[in-house]
Amino acid sequence: MDYIKRFIESEFSGELRAHFRIERKDGGFTDFPENLNPAIQKILAEQGITRLYTHQSEAFKSIEQNRNTLVVSRTASGKTLSFFLPIINEYLREEQPFSVMLLYPTKALSRDQENTFGKLMEVVLKSGKLGTFDGDTPRDERERIQRSADFVVTNPDMLHSGILPNHNRTWRNFLSRLRYIVVDEVHIYRGAFGSHVANVFRRLQRVCAIHESSPVYICSSATIRNPAEHARLLFHREFEVIDNDTSPQPEKNFYFINPTLEESHGFARYRKGPASVSIPLIREAVRRKIRTICFCRARQEVERLYRAVTDDYPELRSAVKPYRGGLLPNERRQIERDLAGGRLRAIITTNALELGIDIGDLDLCILSGHPGTIASFWQQAGRVGRKGKAPVIVYAAKDRPIDQYLVHHPDFVTTTPVEQALLNPDNPYILLQHLPCAAQEHPLRDIEVDFDQAIYAEALAVLKDEKAIVPYHDSYRYALQDYPARGVNIRGMTDYNVEIYCGTEIIGELDPIGARGTLYKDAIYQHLGRKYMSMELDLDKKLCRVEPADVDYYTEAVWEGRVDLIESEEIHLFNGARIEFGAIRVNKQPKLYKKIRERTFENIGYGPITLPAFEYETTGINIVAPPEWLAAMEGLNKLYAGAAYFGLNYILRHAATVFCMSDIKDINTDISLYEAEPGKWRSALYLYDAIEGGVGYAEKIFERIEEVLRFCMDIIMNCECAHGCPSCVPPLPPGVDSRDLEDFLIESNAAVECTGSLLTALLENRIEKPDITVSRTPLVAREAPPEDIEMKRLNQKLNRAARILRDKRERLH
Repeated sequence: MDYIKRFIESEFSGELRAHFRIERKDGGFTDFPENLNPAIQKILAEQGITRLYTHQSEAFKSIEQNRNTLVVSRTASGKTLSFFLPIINEYLREEQPFSVMLLYPTKALSRDQENTFGKLMEVVLKSGKLGTFDGDTPRDERERIQRSADFVVTNPDMLHSGILPNHNRTWRNFLSRLRYIVVDEVHIYRGAFGSHVANVFRRLQRVCAIHESSPVYICSSATIRNPAEHARLLFHREFEVIDNDTSPQPEKNFYFINPTLEESHGFARYRKGPASVSIPLIREAVRRKIRTICFCRARQEVERLYRAVTDDYPELRSAVKPYRGGLLPNERRQIERDLAGGRLRAIITTNALELGIDIGDLDLCILSGHPGTIASFWQQAGRVGRKGKAPVIVYAAKDRPIDQYLVHHPDFVTTTPVEQALLNPDNPYILLQHLPCAAQEHPLRDIEVDFDQAIYAEALAVLKDEKAIVPYHDSYRYALQDYPARGVNIRGMTDYNVEIYCGTEIIGELDPIGARGTLYKDAIYQHLGRKYMSMELDLDKKLCRVEPADVDYYTEAVWEGRVDLIESEEIHLFNGARIEFGAIRVNKQPKLYKKIRERTFENIGYGPITLPAFEYETTGINIVAPPEWLAAMEGLNKLYAGAAYFGLNYILRHAATVFCMSDIKDINTDISLYEAEPGKWRSALYLYDAIEGGVGYAEKIFERIEEVLRFCMDIIMNCECAHGCPSCVPPLPPGVDSRDLEDFLIESNAAVECTGSLLTALLENRIEKPDITVSRTPLVAREAPPEDIEMKRLNQKLNRAARILRDKRERLH
C-alpha cells in the first residue's frame, strides 16, 4: 500500500487536488451479556470474538426487551452480529420454534447473508431450518422453505409478489409464528422504491394481524440524517435508535484527483475523464496484487472501463471483471464467488456492490465520479479496509458541477452531514397500486390502522367508483380478474423486463424505459467486455435481438420531451420570480442516437430512433424569471434570456441531487412554455421527479429553493474556468434547439455569464448586465503544395488505376 500511495502521488502529481487522512480510531468494547448461550459464546471465541462492541451490546438489550430497534453505523461495524446474536439466543431458549424473516434489498446481499447465517446455524442448530426465497430459488427448494423453514432470507420484491398474495395457502404456518422481521440497509429504501416498500410493510402488518402474530422489527442502516423519522415512515412504528458506532476504524488515506484540461485540434478545451486515472491505477494495482474495487455510475460505463483496462493487456482479463445490473443470475453468482475467494484482484462495478455484501479483504477503492450522495460516498469508501488494514480511497472527478465542487472543496465531504432519506408512503399514485393488492390478500375494512385515515378513505372511494373493489361482509374485496401484485413494479415504472438474446442464448435483461434509450435498432450494447449491435427491439414481445459487433465506438440516445404544468398546488413569489409547484405531464421520446468513438469521445455519426414516446404524470416545479430582469435582457440582446435558462437548467439538475439524496436520473429539468396569462406564453424552467406519480424530490427543492440556488451560484463563482465549462455551465448546455442561440453560445461566454446574471436577480433582486465576450478562432489557411508535386501525385493515381483496369481486362478475356 505504501507503493500504491507513492505511485498515485508521482503519477498524478499535477492533478492531485487534496490528500488527507482520517486517523485510526479504537473501538469501545463490553463483555458478552450474562444470558448469552454458552454454545454461542464458544463459537464466537473460535472466530476470535471474545467481546462485543458497545453498540452491539446495546442492540442486544433493546431486542431482548422486544423493542423495535434500528442500528445506525458505518460499513463493517458488526451490524449483522448486532441483530443475529439476540435472535439466535432467543431461538435456543424457546421450546416452540418461532420464525424469522430477513429482508435484504438485493439478491447478492441476501445470498451473502445466507452463507453467513448458514455457518452459524449449522454449528449451533444442526437444523437446516434456513433458506433463501427469491427469484433464483428452484421450485423444490421453495416448497421445502414454505413447509419447514424457521429462518427465511428474502427481498421486498418476493415479499410483495410471492409471499403476501399467497399468505393464506403456503405461508400460513410461517407467518403465524413470525417473531422477528430483520430489515438490512434501510437507508436504501427511499424515493419511489422506499414509498412502495413502505406500503408492502403495511400489507405485511395486516396479514400478520390476520395470522395473530405481532413481529418485532430489527433494522440496520448506514448513516443518514433522519434515521428515526425515516424508520417511522417506512414501518409505521416507533423505534429505539442506536447510533453510537463504537467499532474500531482503520486509518484511511483519501486522494482527490482532478484530471487535466486538454486542448483539442479545434482549440476547444476539455477535461479528461476519470478513466484517465482509473485505467493506469487498476492496472498497476493488479500487477502489485492489491485487491481493488472501482465504482462507476452507469452500467455501460462499467463495460467501457473494463474494455479499456483489458484491451492490449489480455493477461488482466482473468483478474479483472465487470459487475452490474442486467447480468444473468449465474454470472453474478460466479463473479461474487471469485471475488470473495480472492481469485479476482479487481472488480469494476456500479453501486450494486455498494451494500454490505462480504466481498473479501479489499485495500484500494476508486470512485469514478461522485456517486450521487454523500451517504453513498462514505458507503463506497467503506468497502475497503474491512479487516483493519489502512486502505486508500481515490476520488477521480468528472467534468460535472458537483464533481468539480467536491474536488475543490474536499472539506464538504468530511464536514457536511449526510443527506435525509426521503419517501412518501401516502403518495396517491403508489397507494392506489397497493390497495388492490391488499384487498386481494384480505378484504379491506373502512378503517385500516396502518394507513392515514383521511387519505385511505379518499383512495377507497376512488377504487369503489372504478369497481376495483366491491362490498363483501362489511368489507371490500378485490373484484377484477387480474392478479394485482403482478402489475406493480416496486423498483420502477414497469412490471417487466426486455430480454436480450444473441442467437438462442439470453445474455441479459433491461427495463423497457431503459431499453428505449439503450437497445434501439443499431445501438451498441456492451456485456462482460463484449460488444453487440441491436438488430431488432420489440417492446410488445419484450425481446431484443443482438449480434456480436467489432466496432470502435459506443452509442448514446438523444431524448426530446414536452413538459406541462397541469395542476398548481402552491405558488412562491421570490424576488420577483414566480416559482410554482404542482402536477406535471411529461412526454419523453428518444429521437436520434450519436456514435461516440472510444477514448477520444469524438462524435462520428448519428442515426434516427423510431420508437413510441413514453408519457407519464409526476410532480415538479417551474421557475419563471423576474419580469424586470427579462425586460432588461430583452433590451440588451434577445438571446440572453435563453442562454440563462439553459445554463440554469443544466446546473440546477446537478445541484438538486445534493439536497434530496437522489440520483441524477431521479430528477429531470427542461425548458418549456408556460401560460402566464390567458394567451400569453413565457419560457419557464421545469424541474420534476423522473418517477411516475412523483416521490417528493421536486417538493423538497421547492421548499429549499433559495439554498439550492445559492449552491448553484457558489459552483459558478468557484469554478476555475474563464468562459464556462461542464464543471459549472458549459458553453453549449444540453437541450438548445435554436440555431441562432447555438451559434451565439458556441462563440461566447454567454451561457455562464447569463446564468450568473439570472441567479443574481433571483437571489439578490438585482439586475446585473452579463459581461459577454465573443471569441472567434481564425481559420488558418492551408498552404497549397507546389503544382508540379500535386500533378505528379495525380498522374500516379491515374496510371495505377489504368494498370488495374488493364489487368482486369486481360483476366476476363
